Amino acid sequence: MPAGVLCVGDLDVDLFVEVPGIPGFDQKVGGRHLGQMPGGMAANSAVALARLGHPVRLVAAVGDDAAGWKALSTVAAEGVDVSHVVRCNGVNTFMCVVLLSPSGEKSLIRLETDAYLPRIQDIPSAVFDGIRHVHVTYGDAALTEHVLTEARGRGLSTSLDLEPPDIHRAPDQLTGVLGLVDTLFVNFEAWTCAAEALGAPLDSRMLKQPGEIVVTMGADGCRHISSRGKIAVPGVPVDPIDTTGAGDCFAAAYIAGKLEGAALVDRLRFANAAAALATQAYGAQTAMPLRPVVHDLLKSAPAPARSTAEGQAHA
Repeated sequence: MPAGVLCVGDLDVDLFVEVPGIPGFDQKVGGRHLGQMPGGMAANSAVALARLGHPVRLVAAVGDDAAGWKALSTVAAEGVDVSHVVRCNGVNTFMCVVLLSPSGEKSLIRLETDAYLPRIQDIPSAVFDGIRHVHVTYGDAALTEHVLTEARGRGLSTSLDLEPPDIHRAPDQLTGVLGLVDTLFVNFEAWTCAAEALGAPLDSRMLKQPGEIVVTMGADGCRHISSRGKIAVPGVPVDPIDTTGAGDCFAAAYIAGKLEGAALVDRLRFANAAAALATQAYGAQTAMPLRPVVHDLLKSAPAPARSTAEGQAHA
């Protein structure tokens, strides 16, 4: 039986609008309404882990509106344990407006509410029962630090998915949080924002040792950075429909591979393939793949990883 994973962060409802381009201020473009579907970084990773066969528990918050109930029931139907998701009375559920280009690339507008994230008091010790790995976001630095500290005290492995808006929200607490993290997931923009906040480039030595940083590069694949060096693994070519949630799927697939004892390059390739498949339908969670589908794609994907010497690869 795979190890249990705890995901702590956001569960929301995404409003998808297809646009020919992102309008500037005082500009107007026509758009096509594609619907509302559940999302949220933590919830997306939880659904991806469940579809890959791992028991997973989600701690998040939703409002007491219809959107919150829909998001919660949809995630629960995937087999995710939502018994610790908080329902906030008299509050609207957090929402993201997702603007999609014809190429499937996205721009997001976060409409945060008081149900954006759970609070520290919403994290009882029971949420860690049966858990081996804890995956968190940085939406609330104090919440993140609390969860990671609790995980470390229980000897659990940890991972953090770091996004630029969250870095800007709490740059001064980033150093302390990184010291509690085993695996850090960032995209290139977050890599740059973190370096600005820290006053130095991200380094695996900033993490709990031995730490690792995984930089997602979209269609170009990913790069892995640790004390042993740097490895670049190419992406798996697909024609994307919607890239929303692909990074969350990547993190989930990488965590799954690591918990299963897969070799580094194998879990990087597995995560790349899973993330590519996650772009094949509208909605952050809609196309999260099942394990056999990922393996089928890998059979036709380029196999070799590009290893690069320390100091020559740039995240």
